[in-house]
Amino acid sequence: MPFPGRLYLLFTPSLCKGDPWTTLSGAISGGVDLVQWRSKESDPSGYLRCRDLCRRRGVPLLVNDDVMLAVRSRAHGAHVGQGDLPAEAARKLLFDQALGISTHDPKQIVDAAAAGADYVGFGPCFPTATKGYEHGKSSEEIEAAVLQAAAVGVPLFAVGGITPERLLPLRTLGVDHVAVSSAILGAEDPRAAAQALRRLL
Repeated sequence: MPFPGRLYLLFTPSLCKGDPWTTLSGAISGGVDLVQWRSKESDPSGYLRCRDLCRRRGVPLLVNDDVMLAVRSRAHGAHVGQGDLPAEAARKLLFDQALGISTHDPKQIVDAAAAGADYVGFGPCFPTATKGYEHGKSSEEIEAAVLQAAAVGVPLFAVGGITPERLLPLRTLGVDHVAVSSAILGAEDPRAAAQALRRLL
């Protein structure tokens, strides 16, 4: 079964310009079809509220870093970075739940697929304050990553500083899944922001 989702929201309540739950609901209404819980602080009640909202709206929820939270709460899955729990261990703990892995070059994409990733995040495609990256990937690097992900059969979500204006060039490089944070969380109208991105996918 194809991995669900093309517009992936990295949801951190503290980064929302407006009310987090209005933001999340509006983003889903605007076309977000995959959500990642990405709070830096422990927030059990916030997580449960996010999980329940996503369940009501029929949108898969993944947990960033905390694989055991994803397992205990029966989230759709978890996402790990290169410095987090090793992908092989995460895959065993998650069993039939989804596993996403952050990657930064084609070799990491190959390794992620071998470890059982259901999708990879690739970036940063552009400079982004959210993660503190001052430089993005070149067009050649992004295109090479897209081709490698296709070769090993895993969906690639481009991430890092993506806006509607920057999405068009990515589309020409073969990108058809994106993960965003501030483009929606920092918007005056999260629903409209999501719609603007979704129209290009």
